[in-house]
Amino acid sequence: MEKELITEDIKAALKEAFKELKDDVLIEVYTKIGVNDMFNGLAVDLINATAEASSKIKIKLYKVGDENSKNRNVHRPPTILIAPDKYSIRYTGAPLGEEGRSLVQSIIMASTGQTLVSPDTKKRLQRLKEKRHVRVFVSPTCPYCPQQALYAVSAAIELKGLVSAEVIEIYENRDLAEKYSAMSVPRTFVGETLVSPGLQTEEYFAESLIEGKPVEYVMPAGREGLKDYDLVVIGAGPAGLTAAMYAERSGLKSIVFEKANVGGQIAITPVVDNYPGFASIAGKTLVELMAKQTMNYSSILQGVSVSDIKKKDRGFEITTGRGIYNAKAIVIATGAGGKKLNAAGEDRLAGRGVSYCATCDGYFFKDGKNVIVVGGGNSALTDALYLDSLGAHVTIVHRRDAFRAEDRLQQSVFQRNVPVMWNTSVKEITGDSIVEKVKVEDTKTGDTNIIKADAVFVAIGYEPNNDIAEGLGLKMDEEGYIKVDDKMRTSMPLVYAAGDITGGVKQIVTAVSQGAVAALTAFEDIANPYWKKK
Repeated sequence: MEKELITEDIKAALKEAFKELKDDVLIEVYTKIGVNDMFNGLAVDLINATAEASSKIKIKLYKVGDENSKNRNVHRPPTILIAPDKYSIRYTGAPLGEEGRSLVQSIIMASTGQTLVSPDTKKRLQRLKEKRHVRVFVSPTCPYCPQQALYAVSAAIELKGLVSAEVIEIYENRDLAEKYSAMSVPRTFVGETLVSPGLQTEEYFAESLIEGKPVEYVMPAGREGLKDYDLVVIGAGPAGLTAAMYAERSGLKSIVFEKANVGGQIAITPVVDNYPGFASIAGKTLVELMAKQTMNYSSILQGVSVSDIKKKDRGFEITTGRGIYNAKAIVIATGAGGKKLNAAGEDRLAGRGVSYCATCDGYFFKDGKNVIVVGGGNSALTDALYLDSLGAHVTIVHRRDAFRAEDRLQQSVFQRNVPVMWNTSVKEITGDSIVEKVKVEDTKTGDTNIIKADAVFVAIGYEPNNDIAEGLGLKMDEEGYIKVDDKMRTSMPLVYAAGDITGGVKQIVTAVSQGAVAALTAFEDIANPYWKKK
């Protein structure tokens, strides 16, 4: 089992990462025969293999129900406690897949006492005077979950004795996931209060932890400390990453702000097989390669949002959660997010079976759950194939009589005999606390039908993330995408746009090429302002 769980390459990477360890770290693993047996074994194997990477990691194995578990208030197998005599950090469920990354970083932080949050966030957290219990619900396939989990662990280390952090795997703890309507992840609670239905920026997490409730606005810290750059890139998808790299190679000092996760849509794409140079590669792996290359040149600030941009005489003033930055030019690469159905019950049951990310949330519905995928493009069929591979019973609902997706994806769907409801639209999603039924309508006859379903995955296209463009008053098309010329210039001098935010062909190769063009054009325009020429 261990050999399958952690390869030699991963072991080597762990040994390298754990060179940072300072103090010994005790890890306690609690299991119970007859409950989550497979995951109990995986948790023990995972921690044993992790401990082999460093002599500073000490392990103790216990049974749920014994005296030690009662003293530690452990009731669910498997449970993993990290440095329990010093901090309150626990993983309820085996931290497999994506969550393995947060486990490794949590061990490092517990050993060194050094967290991942910024000095500004550390100052924010010092305002907390009351005890807080933070629960982050996660899944093994969610690329956004580790970041949110690490915010919670960081808070537990920064404020030991005040903050306890618990990372809960939803598939292994289905009763908790259903009780807290945590079928979409990450989902974060402070006490019994939902503070975030998704990934937060660092400053928003800190404020919601302090307030014990969701917050709508966070005053940026460090307003007095202006930082100067030639180019600020907003968004760390393929367009933004490429723009930053090309800017630095041209001699422009650049920085990238990303309020969510690096990679954008690619990070939640299971497999990419149309990017030159890779016959087939996991989206997350491709993102990591791109980000690593960009970081050789530029800085990427993940979890940092841009709240305001002001035009100044010599460039722009950009207000972020980390303070104010000055820039001569800006590249907007904020991408696009998934469209909503606007069906009755959709908003009420969002995160309770209604999902816009199959990669993040599909794992909960594996092993025979009935799920509906709405849409007929590449994203919808990719989601359907992914969910089918997990063992879910998938039905595709499409409002037309033919798919718009690539032929290869269509053939895969047909070969797997995935049921399709043609000429059908979703009118209503119902259920008391979770999705139970879906009302669909025949678009030709108007006849309606009720389908039993455990989840609805929506993949009907995208809407541009254009808040920044609207704030600057940039010209946009009727769908809200930023208008650009062939040099990626917008309607405002020294403001450029690249990637999905510009509409058109939403492909990685397109975004990468536009990011490069935007950066090179910015270099040309800073040196020779075209709008000042007679």
